[in-house]
Amino acid sequence: MRLTRLTWVGIACIAVAGVTYGAWCLWFITRIDRPVYMPVALAAGHVHVPEFRINLSGLYEITVEAKKRIPFDTLNCLLGMSMEPEKCSVKPVVHATCAVTSNGVVIAEGNSDTERGGAWGNDTIEKQICSFEGKKNRRYAVDLDFTADGSVLRPTDPHLVVGITSDFYEGGMWIIFFLSLGCGAVATVGVVFLVISGVRHVYRRRRKS
Repeated sequence: MRLTRLTWVGIACIAVAGVTYGAWCLWFITRIDRPVYMPVALAAGHVHVPEFRINLSGLYEITVEAKKRIPFDTLNCLLGMSMEPEKCSVKPVVHATCAVTSNGVVIAEGNSDTERGGAWGNDTIEKQICSFEGKKNRRYAVDLDFTADGSVLRPTDPHLVVGITSDFYEGGMWIIFFLSLGCGAVATVGVVFLVISGVRHVYRRRRKS
């Protein structure tokens, strides 16, 4: 059967919608949002994070992540994340400075005592140490100096995390939402065109018979 122009337009609409949405989703899920996730002892001393590559430009945070395996308030106090530090019965044990380098050049420095950032998750709490502006396809390394003994946090399985800020996820979700609406509309138009083309084909065959 020879396909009409309307049929080809309908097929093209569906194909464009599917390829566009699929390409964006594939790009989104292949982004490296956490290029570094490694255990850290939190003992006083130096920690070197070997060179790593990122494929997303944006603001990256360097944090210490601890699982909620000790009382919540105690964990907040030990990490320096308590909203009411005057009520803490224990002092923060995460004290560190960091330096981020790229091609041997220091591009950012920070100190956990001056950083107020962090995050509370379902199972973890993160304390920010420093941050840097990352450029895609570039390589970075991180050096940290812990000046206090944080071994009391060992039961929480602490990890050192380098990850892009949550703005990336929020922006990506909005793009996917609006892209799904647009691609859905284009695909619907394509289906309508195919239905119209099919109805016309059936009508013409009946007229001929």
